[in-house]
Amino acid sequence: MDLRQMEYFVTVVQYRNFSKAAAALHISQPSLSKAISNMEAELGARLLERTTRDFRLTDAGQLLYNRALPVLRQMDKLKKEVGENVSGARTEILVGVIESAHKWFTGLMAEHKDQYPGNTFTVVDTLYDKTVMEALIQYDVHAVVTNQEIKNDQIEAIPLYEESFLVVFPKGHEIGRLETIRLEDICRFPLVLGMPSFKTRQQIMDAFKEAGLAPKVDYQIERFEMVKHLVDKGLGIALLPEQYVSGNLPEGLGGRAVDDSRLKRTVFFCYVKARSYPEPVKDFFRRLLERFESQ
Repeated sequence: MDLRQMEYFVTVVQYRNFSKAAAALHISQPSLSKAISNMEAELGARLLERTTRDFRLTDAGQLLYNRALPVLRQMDKLKKEVGENVSGARTEILVGVIESAHKWFTGLMAEHKDQYPGNTFTVVDTLYDKTVMEALIQYDVHAVVTNQEIKNDQIEAIPLYEESFLVVFPKGHEIGRLETIRLEDICRFPLVLGMPSFKTRQQIMDAFKEAGLAPKVDYQIERFEMVKHLVDKGLGIALLPEQYVSGNLPEGLGGRAVDDSRLKRTVFFCYVKARSYPEPVKDFFRRLLERFESQ
């Protein structure tokens, strides 16, 4: 049994249909059926119990599927590593980045591009714990900049910096005239926050909960850009990360620190420890870490 046969079998199981699996594999259905039959003959065991419309996995088939899936995934990772390490100066760097880090991250991209003009970048959002973890482990990205501390033996999570959440409000707003802004002051006004599943939202709400307070959340928004627009329209105030607020507010908005040490978060740089990275990617990693090593 070889890797191609394992791929055929796994694809059939995942599609639960020989015709669809054959189309995905770009082979004919008779060829696929014959390949599965040959596997069964070689192993001396039935893998699939076929019916007129469907099939079910036998115990042997379930065992093979469970063992074959990680083998095929590991081969995909190996192909990616080998392909990247022979590509030379033509490397695609894939990174997941939280929205608040976009400003400083684009500066690093520009610096790196000067030394490696042939490289390309693909940058995606990182929002959920599970998404970040899977993207790293499945080699969908080389690294992530995230406010989630990923705890996994395969992943290195390096703290880059700590930042506060600032209250953002229309200029002239009552909260901006206070000498000191506290959590209880924020509770007096409609609040614009991120979605409940976002780590940023959870960190903010934890601070209020620890203080025994419950803010009035009138708007739940996915992107900071829209949060700013709502605040600019006078629909509420917001709490946004310091790195994002700096230089990102329109003329009509102001930003102030809140007198509460709980309204802070740590931003991490995460990558897979055992992965073999091509030199251009390692160079980008070095630049990123050197930017924050003195902070």
